[in-house]
Amino acid sequence: MKRKLGLIFGLGVGLLLFSAAPSVVPVAGAASASGGLRTDFALFDGSDPTSGETGVACGAKLGGTTNGVVSFTYHVAVSNWSASGKVLRVVYNDGAVARYNIPPLSSFSLSQAGGGTLGVDDVIRVFAEGATPSGLAGSMSILTEASAKAQPSLGTSLCVTLTTPAP
Repeated sequence: MKRKLGLIFGLGVGLLLFSAAPSVVPVAGAASASGGLRTDFALFDGSDPTSGETGVACGAKLGGTTNGVVSFTYHVAVSNWSASGKVLRVVYNDGAVARYNIPPLSSFSLSQAGGGTLGVDDVIRVFAEGATPSGLAGSMSILTEASAKAQPSLGTSLCVTLTTPAP
């Protein structure tokens, strides 16, 4: 009888311990732990009169090719530190522009997809419109495949800070 009770007790404790162990459920499309994704970011501070910073740019190309495209998601967060309304200008590689009005002393963020068409949306630039200091400060980040490389116009980084005027 003692043996039977010991066996039942042992099985019960084992089941209890097994059910308390955390379970990991794989998610479809999730990146592998080895780094299936690549990220980068850049900051700009148009509220500092000495920085000369006007915005940021991010972009990517398919690694190992000279003109391959790779999709990415980019995120922009910006604050208007001035007492007047400002405009944030998003400029695509083909010259297309989207403009966003940022009220005084407020913040704004957006997330968009890019990189689907060579020469069109493979590089995205974000500028504060107007003279420096603009009063806008913020960041831009990119999320793409691990095999992605920097666009040649951005040097060796996927994202860079800009000091050129908005087009």
